[in-house]
Amino acid sequence: MTNLFLIKRSINISILNWLLLLLTCPLMGQAQQKKHLKESDYIKWGTLNIKALSDEGNWASYQMSYENHLDTLFVQSTYTNKTFAFAGAQDGHFAGKNIFTFTQPESRLKILTLKTGKLKSIENVKHYELALDGKYILTFDQDYGKKSLLKIRNDKGEIIDSLTNIREYCLSSQKNAMLYTSKAKKQIEVGIVRFQPYSRYIILKDSVGKFCNLVWQINAESAAFLHETDSVSKAFRLNSFRIADKKLFSFDYTAQIGSLQNRTVFENTPLSISPDGKKVFFMEIKKKDPIVKKDSKTVEVWNGNDKWLFIDKQRIESKTGIRDLALWYPETNKYSRINNTELPNFMLTSQQDYAVLYDQNAYGLQSKYYDEVDYYVKDLKNDAQNLILQKQSCDPNQIGFDPLSNKILYYKEKNWWIYDPLQDTHISLTDKITTSWDNSTESSVPHQFMAYGNPGWSSDGNNVLLYDVYDIWLAATDGSKCIRLTRGHEQNIVYRIASCEFNNSSQLSYNGRLQASFDMSKDLILSVENTQNHSTGYSILNIHSGIKPIEYGSYDLSEIQRSPNNSYLYKKQTYDQAPWLEIKRKTDSKAAVLFASNKQQKNYFFGKSELLYYKSPKGEELKATLFFPADFDPLKKYPMVVYIYDNMSDEIHKYVNPSLLNSEGFNITNYTLNGYFVLLPDIQYELGNPGISALASVTAAVETATEKGYVDKSKIGLFGHSFGAYETNFIISQSNLFAAAVSGAGVSDVIGAYFNISKNGIFQSDMWRYESQQWRIGKSLYDDKESYFRNSPILNAQNVKTPLLLWTGKKDRIIPWNQSVSYYLALRKLRSKSIMLVYPSEDHSLENPDNQIDLTNRMMQWFDYFLKDDLRPSWISKGVSYN
Repeated sequence: MTNLFLIKRSINISILNWLLLLLTCPLMGQAQQKKHLKESDYIKWGTLNIKALSDEGNWASYQMSYENHLDTLFVQSTYTNKTFAFAGAQDGHFAGKNIFTFTQPESRLKILTLKTGKLKSIENVKHYELALDGKYILTFDQDYGKKSLLKIRNDKGEIIDSLTNIREYCLSSQKNAMLYTSKAKKQIEVGIVRFQPYSRYIILKDSVGKFCNLVWQINAESAAFLHETDSVSKAFRLNSFRIADKKLFSFDYTAQIGSLQNRTVFENTPLSISPDGKKVFFMEIKKKDPIVKKDSKTVEVWNGNDKWLFIDKQRIESKTGIRDLALWYPETNKYSRINNTELPNFMLTSQQDYAVLYDQNAYGLQSKYYDEVDYYVKDLKNDAQNLILQKQSCDPNQIGFDPLSNKILYYKEKNWWIYDPLQDTHISLTDKITTSWDNSTESSVPHQFMAYGNPGWSSDGNNVLLYDVYDIWLAATDGSKCIRLTRGHEQNIVYRIASCEFNNSSQLSYNGRLQASFDMSKDLILSVENTQNHSTGYSILNIHSGIKPIEYGSYDLSEIQRSPNNSYLYKKQTYDQAPWLEIKRKTDSKAAVLFASNKQQKNYFFGKSELLYYKSPKGEELKATLFFPADFDPLKKYPMVVYIYDNMSDEIHKYVNPSLLNSEGFNITNYTLNGYFVLLPDIQYELGNPGISALASVTAAVETATEKGYVDKSKIGLFGHSFGAYETNFIISQSNLFAAAVSGAGVSDVIGAYFNISKNGIFQSDMWRYESQQWRIGKSLYDDKESYFRNSPILNAQNVKTPLLLWTGKKDRIIPWNQSVSYYLALRKLRSKSIMLVYPSEDHSLENPDNQIDLTNRMMQWFDYFLKDDLRPSWISKGVSYN
């Protein structure tokens, strides 16, 4: 080949062109040699995930996982591309500058020296932890979680200390100290290991019971733990240990409280120490009477004025009992219970000097997922109680707590407010700003009401961060100013703080609410999404210099990680290009590709995606994503399957591995490989017409997709799961547009579903779903019967001409399986072509791999039967023939 470049300039141009053509022939031949991907090839596809980026950004760790579980963990230099690959490895971590640790099957811990590639193996390690920035490695043997041998090692894996019979341990938040408990034959102990400098000492020994529920104060200045002195009677002592003077405080809960009130500590929830170290919080419950046993024959009394649904209250009481939050002051030995029967629900302010109390069932019979409540603030010093908010939503997205004080943020009357319990004042932060802080003004009726939220606070305590539909705002906590930090509104771009920023700046308060603080003098990574074309990216926000992009474009970006020296690692993908990793040193440098997954795709035909724009019945612009068949031929006509559920067009850039393991039975890539177009439309909803809205938007989307002339209009299928299945059930009762449909775990009888009691998490009436959530009726059945009748598929089943495959899990806790049965019975009565698949042990989505494969295959066969005239599956012809 090199001789070609030595040909004299006088060579005839035609000959040169001929030679160049010869050179390109092999490449052209390779393009023509692409194969059609078969089901047997699916196993070759894996899923790429970023695991870690080293502190100096010079090493990255990522994993390829496969359906056959033959996963591989990679460690790669971001400068030289030197790569280590470890089959079956898990739990990888960088330890300092030169060490990477991970586990492999058969309980092996591996320690990789990055510079030399030397690998050390340590046997009999079921679990390990890194302490003090990786300078120490803690290994636990096969009895981890019971009575384990703990070996404390340096970063080379050399043992420097051992502890036997470890039952429980807890590292401080800085990982510079560890609490532990151990239990030998006749002795239990709780102790501390300090790593800088290394030392250990015993806090307390005893001969009976067990020590448990270890916890550190956030700054590691104190620790707390329980001592269960009798496992039968559930007798407990609370203990607090002050590190500075090694002083131990103890409180005999059972003797002073439990025995008198027939109560005990609920050990299944952790203890918590207040930031000032002066308070220890714990949960307590009333003991169950061992004599009283539930009689299944005893009548249940469901009172019409019950504010708490009987079946849900019964579930809680029988499972764990009603839990209360209690408080112990170690230095004074004072005890108090924080909540009560009138106000059983609680939250703590961040400094834990005040509690917010409420009754989530105060108003009862409400048709909202998050009920309205009255919020009271209780001063924990003197138990004084003050009503601060009436009929306020208990949506956790509408309340927050300043991490540095006891101030409370809340959303009410279209504005954000701060309440200061110390001053007993309410200050509006946003009343002078013209924007919408919630989704009530969106043109399409939203899934449910939502305030866009409060991602966190400034680390100096002077400001709170807020979201509107597009932008991020910085509001002074004294109400003096509110500044927009981004300019997304003008460009239809949504800016949000990237999830990686919450890793080190967030703390969980006692009730599990995340409180994040950000140093606003430093760079902050933002996620970026264009709502018009679904381009995504990441940017850097600096409040002094503004916004600078890291990466942005027509692809899906995710999983960004940043090293302390500002190297950025992230994952990129498009529908037709498998995920790959890029590393970027500075925001103004060119990114380098670190790794590309699923390279075998180049050998096969694959589909592509395209964004379509169409008009809603109101004339507003909507979007749909159209996925093209693999090996697309513009001169052919193809069948198409429409996949629906609210808004779906944002899937345009997401890569989908071909697979038979699909919890809903549907896989976009499977269909494009099998010669289908797949359409994912957005739906614009109007209040009172969920089904009719879906029909109008989906019909308009299909009309736009078929205008290209590539789709056979007589061979269009429809699929939906859950709410999408309801929409499918309704649409085919109104239109003959579709030649086949599949409905998975969907509602068919709107009125019957309205009166269902859901068993998903809590046992709650499903009326809220229709009156204020996804079904978007907006009123009760008795206030607007016509809307319920008009949008109920089963009342229009006589119009169904589309062959329908129904599937459902018999243990569905969200949509009862009898909703599918009802539609099946209606269609059976009407002699419509239908088959129902019932999976006896499955829930709302299928989890058993065998069932996933079965459903995936049957759905494809169903569409092939009616859209491609493949009449081979006898189970279909047998089930739909009325001859």
